[in-house]
Amino acid sequence: MEMREWAIRILSADTLEDKLFNPIDLIDQNPGALLFWKEPTRGVGLHFHKHTRKSKLPKLWELHHPDKRAVCLHRFAGHELLAVEIMAFALLAFPDAPKHFRRGIANTLREEQGHVKLYIQRMEDLGIKFGDLPLYRHFWSYTPYIRSPLNYISVMSLTFEMANLDFAPLYGSTFAEFGDDQSADLMKKILEDEIDHVSFGMNWLRKLKEASKSPWHTWLESIPPKMDIHRACGAVLIEEHRKQAGIPQDWIDNLRKSRTPL
Repeated sequence: MEMREWAIRILSADTLEDKLFNPIDLIDQNPGALLFWKEPTRGVGLHFHKHTRKSKLPKLWELHHPDKRAVCLHRFAGHELLAVEIMAFALLAFPDAPKHFRRGIANTLREEQGHVKLYIQRMEDLGIKFGDLPLYRHFWSYTPYIRSPLNYISVMSLTFEMANLDFAPLYGSTFAEFGDDQSADLMKKILEDEIDHVSFGMNWLRKLKEASKSPWHTWLESIPPKMDIHRACGAVLIEEHRKQAGIPQDWIDNLRKSRTPL
């Protein structure tokens, strides 16, 4: 199957099954013309809801209760599905990008589909099904600003996925603290993959940036103008995970220094 055909199938699908369709053989011989997809199709149970005060995740201390852990896993699954759609968006938006870049996005998309399935399986063990709770537009709201490969890796790989280098271990350790080793192991898997995804973003940012600019300043110039740079980290910034992903020390130091005091 052509990457373009696959991406269109994902974005136009109104069922979860089709959004998670993963072809065995994938080629990129006819990437087609540039196409900025406006909004992903969402069927019954998958449509976007408006954020409200009730939309906040349970507090960490509440996660001793299985229902609260299931709520977190549902939200995380929603984020992963958004990532699937945004990666499909990128395959359509950047047909002229380097072939290895497009192949990297496709491989990451496959892994994100796997994450959705893993979250769904675990949340069903805890008593809820995907779509039982509201799903939100969140990441998709930034697609109007993703107009180049640099925008894409800066928003997705080096902001939202980088933040998971802090959030995945935070929730994983909390799940383990309350005796939920299965959910904790799931978060370890997510962390391992996210380190690779952030590494992909950093490698390509170095290749695509202007020689005279640092990776840090290239990132700052490539994210949406109103995006809070602290979206790239959690309450506790874990330096070691960023080093594993190849994030330079000055980037880590700048991100830490720019954080709003808690």
